[in-house]
Amino acid sequence: MNTRKPVQYLLHLVLYGAVILLGFKLEGLLQLRAEENFLITPYFYYSLFFPILLGTLLAIPKAAQSHKKNSKVKINWAKLFIFGIPSLLILLFPAYYFTLMTWGTLIPFATLLYGNIKLHFLSGLILGYIIIDSLEYVTENNNSIVREDDMDGA
Repeated sequence: MNTRKPVQYLLHLVLYGAVILLGFKLEGLLQLRAEENFLITPYFYYSLFFPILLGTLLAIPKAAQSHKKNSKVKINWAKLFIFGIPSLLILLFPAYYFTLMTWGTLIPFATLLYGNIKLHFLSGLILGYIIIDSLEYVTENNNSIVREDDMDGA
């Protein structure tokens, strides 16, 4: 039995668990500091970037697995735009709500987007995952381009 994969899975689990625990601990400390001195910008920026970081960490093993030698990186713009832009807009909605007050009140589902921390976190996770997952590794065989996804079925 190949014991390499279960050990890798266990290491990923420990790494993700440590990042999540430390990240939420730091978020709690930043929130406490924001309540004490009324400066919410560090907490706000952290709540934007931490889910994206977590999403990229979740996508890295798949990207590393699909990466082959002598391959070029191409960006799947359709996947990045279709999934990434709505996720980015949902993630940045609290900033829109505070800076563009007229826009925040004109959007009919603004209260759903503004008050929902889980949706905010999930959209950041999706955005981070999609940023890494939209990178495709392409190999060139006899002057023709073959995607790694196409080679899996062959």
